[in-house]
Amino acid sequence: MQKKFFFLKIFFFLAAFIGCSDLFENPIPFPGHLDIEEAPKYDLDNEAVTNQENSPGELEKGNIFSIFQIEQQYKEDCYKYEYYFCPPSLYLEEIWQFQMITDTCKDPEVIVYKGPCEQLFECDPSEVEPETVLCSVPVSTGGNIYGSQEKWCDKGVWKYTDCVACSPEVCDGIDNDCNGEVDDLPIQECENECGPGELVCVDGEEVCFGDEPEEEICDYKDNDCDGLVDEGQTNACGDCGDIPEEVCDGFDNDCDGKVDEDLEQLCETDCESGIEFCALGSWVGCTAKVPFIEICNGLDDDCDGSVDEDLECLCTVDMVGALFPCTESPLICGQGYKTCECFDANCEQIFMSECYAMCSYQDPVPTACDKYKGIIVDEMCNNHDDNCNQLVDENLSKGCYTGDPETLFVGICVPGQMTCEKGSWGNYYEDGETFIGDYCMGEVIPNETDECNGEDDNCDGIVDDGKELKDTDILFIIDASGSMSDEIDAVLIAMNQFATYYKDEEVIQWGLVMGPFAQPKPDTWGNVQVSEIITNLAPFSDFISALSGVNADWASGVEPIYDLIYLSLWNLAPTSALPWPISDLSWMTDPAPIGINSGMDSTPDPQNFEINWREDAQRVVIVFTDEPGQSYLYMADDINDSTTIYSTDITQLHLQQLISNCLDLNIYTFTKLAQKDTTWMGKDAGFEPLTIYGGQWFELVGNPAQLYENLMQIIDDNACE
Repeated sequence: MQKKFFFLKIFFFLAAFIGCSDLFENPIPFPGHLDIEEAPKYDLDNEAVTNQENSPGELEKGNIFSIFQIEQQYKEDCYKYEYYFCPPSLYLEEIWQFQMITDTCKDPEVIVYKGPCEQLFECDPSEVEPETVLCSVPVSTGGNIYGSQEKWCDKGVWKYTDCVACSPEVCDGIDNDCNGEVDDLPIQECENECGPGELVCVDGEEVCFGDEPEEEICDYKDNDCDGLVDEGQTNACGDCGDIPEEVCDGFDNDCDGKVDEDLEQLCETDCESGIEFCALGSWVGCTAKVPFIEICNGLDDDCDGSVDEDLECLCTVDMVGALFPCTESPLICGQGYKTCECFDANCEQIFMSECYAMCSYQDPVPTACDKYKGIIVDEMCNNHDDNCNQLVDENLSKGCYTGDPETLFVGICVPGQMTCEKGSWGNYYEDGETFIGDYCMGEVIPNETDECNGEDDNCDGIVDDGKELKDTDILFIIDASGSMSDEIDAVLIAMNQFATYYKDEEVIQWGLVMGPFAQPKPDTWGNVQVSEIITNLAPFSDFISALSGVNADWASGVEPIYDLIYLSLWNLAPTSALPWPISDLSWMTDPAPIGINSGMDSTPDPQNFEINWREDAQRVVIVFTDEPGQSYLYMADDINDSTTIYSTDITQLHLQQLISNCLDLNIYTFTKLAQKDTTWMGKDAGFEPLTIYGGQWFELVGNPAQLYENLMQIIDDNACE
């Protein structure tokens, strides 16, 4: 047996010596190639060959009868075949590999074969994104033209689309002009519903970028791009903002159908002050005396404080016997006259007589004439001291009335009074200093309409044109937050005037809910925002007293108007119809989302917040606010346990549900245009929707006259029948 293996060793040695260089030669060297030390191909003395127990293979050594079998068995037992990637090339995208065979039966293991680099993939199989590459396309002329095609790696093999000839770039998601850029088109002009824009290619489609329609606001622009400008946003004059005041220019500035109506202003001359009126766009009719050129009459004609200045008032022959008005001594009272008289029969010398009463120049002179006092009679309006008491036109007055005489002492129509000033009947203007001729102060003439107030306002003999006032409860709910400071004065003035107009009407009851007011916390720093029932429904005297005592501090920053409406109306609806039981309501307390040191409260608390509505009266709620509808009430099963909260606010829908279940109720809201129908914190928060079951929305303005007119309309809609 030893001889047999000896011959096998000799055979393998010779075979290895003869073929080793050809067998292991790497015909294509690659970077990083390692030199391999020449060694026998087979280790015939290895125990894996000589010892059956140590053989890793399955072939029984006792069945090996040839060198070929020994060679195959050794390869199977000891050779490990592996493939490795060749180092990448800087110029090729292909992936190459080489085979390496290691003899694992040797210690250490020996590399017995390192093959040449062979191409495995044309491309990296992980790179599947297509790319655009240049190509050429044959044409009928026999040559080629440039084009482009898509190239991508499909399981290690390059795939190509057809070569498409280059063409001018169009918006289609393709690099038509083969410059490496897709849809690289210049920005062009375009038109959309709002006007010009920029035409841009996006993802293969042309898109026109320009202004987009927005909600229409009053700015003289077509915001919503419907072809109309400021529709539904302008005032009575078709402009933005408040209605202009009427000025004296011949135009209807306030767009009420009248031109230059009720316009008057003070005027003055060098002589005195008066008042003038607007007519056809010009100020006319100034009642003040106009200066005249000074003449020789003993008067200050040009009103410069001097009499007959710069005039030679010497008597001439032609002026003998002429009378000149005078008021100086020795005349004691009133106006007298002086004249030119001759010293001699030839009238060579002429002199001016003293100032005497007019009666002394009559022929014959009246018996009762006193040349220094005149004839003493009762004072008359003639700018003369008729009773010679050193006073002119004193204590003279008379009744007057400029309306239709048939309306005098009918309904509200009563006469006024005039007084005499410098020989003219009239009265003093509102400032108490300016006298206006023919001014009948204190008169009441017929109104154009007969307001429903229990009086005959148009003086036609029919009170309220046959209408009667009915029992009406009017509750005002006013936002007292800081943002209302600009409008609150106008609101309070209009309310005061409105309530005073109906002060004698016992059928009307008045109430006021207002807030919030900032009040210091009793036990810590910061404020509590408190809303109050200033006065429950009561007669006029109680209401007007409470209204005059209102003093808003404008330090609050929240507007719980939705809450105040709910608390004011809950007792008008059946308990089963209430969205939230009154017993489950409580105000937010610290910490609260309305402020780091703020909480909410009311006087009284929600469970005792109750308006004393009369059972058979018409009910009217009038709301003034400039903020969207907000709520700061919690709904909890146990108002003393915050863990039982099941809802956190009153919504517009809750109020509509409550209002719809209240009988004989109309809601009127005064807000800015922005709060007419809006949202707040993602919820509906407008005030016009609260009027859908009866009532009306009005714009909140800073003009007390406009607010008063709106309030009078509300009375006419509700209290008259």
